[in-house]
Amino acid sequence: MRLKARNRIVTGALVLLVLLVAIGALLSGAPPARAAEPFTLEGRDAPVGLATDHERDRYWLLDRASGRLQLTAVGADGVVQGRMTSRDTLSNARALAFWDGEAWVGDIGGSRESVVVLNVIEPWPGTEILNALPHELTYPDGAHDAAALLVDGDHRVHVVTTGEGAGIYRAPTDPSTEGPSALERIADAPADVTDATVLLDGRWVLRTPTRVLTLDPGTHATLGEAEVTVEERGQVVTQALDTREVLTALGPAGEVTALAIPGPVPTTTPKPRPTRTAVVPVAADDEPDPTRRFEQTGTTMALTAALGLAGLAALVVLFRR
Repeated sequence: MRLKARNRIVTGALVLLVLLVAIGALLSGAPPARAAEPFTLEGRDAPVGLATDHERDRYWLLDRASGRLQLTAVGADGVVQGRMTSRDTLSNARALAFWDGEAWVGDIGGSRESVVVLNVIEPWPGTEILNALPHELTYPDGAHDAAALLVDGDHRVHVVTTGEGAGIYRAPTDPSTEGPSALERIADAPADVTDATVLLDGRWVLRTPTRVLTLDPGTHATLGEAEVTVEERGQVVTQALDTREVLTALGPAGEVTALAIPGPVPTTTPKPRPTRTAVVPVAADDEPDPTRRFEQTGTTMALTAALGLAGLAALVVLFRR
């Protein structure tokens, strides 16, 4: 083969490589433009939980309180990007948190002495996992009902109970995946908390049917309070992509409405968030890995195809010499 022909083959393969990588980046959920105003979730039931992935400019919705675990990814414009499912079965899920690429699903509803929090490491739209990492947490003072979950910058899980004697309960630093871990009561809470979230600056926000309260995470003192003026279906809260606001859902027309975070803005820079390597349970030789992800679409497929074409072009040049 002549040199000019070989050069054309190599050039064509490289062009395809660039195109396929670009297409893969688009399919993999590259961050969309931030919404200028709250978005609408038309034709949807109110989410059980709502959490924010700030790094990828998307929101995660917990769709079901019971049955198969399913999380739905929604872009900043309200467009559904895909769903992640697992074979875990929920009994009474009430809350969702997201921090450092990990989703935490709180199966904490109903009066019971212990609850389960499921940890999904790096959920991705359009994928299925076999199982999340389960953490069974036991109250130190009997049965409680709960509807709110907090995961802070140290990856500490907190459960906020509701009703008489409501409180904030903290899990150990590394709760077990093999058996129950004891919760510790660290503060009182309003009687009717329906959801909660940890802001990027470390402050806590608790939601009730009619109020949003900002708390100091150290003293648990109330820093600010605001009324929720929209009559809503669902009573969730999460920090918006515009970090000055929190989102609540859903208004009469399915709109996810925004509310300015009440209270003073911190003047100190938050400490760097620590990273943690998750403890993955080891599967027996004859059992599937319980955390294995099925093949993802988008970048993975594009890179695989592009590398194959580049390799093919290299082989053609080599053997035609």
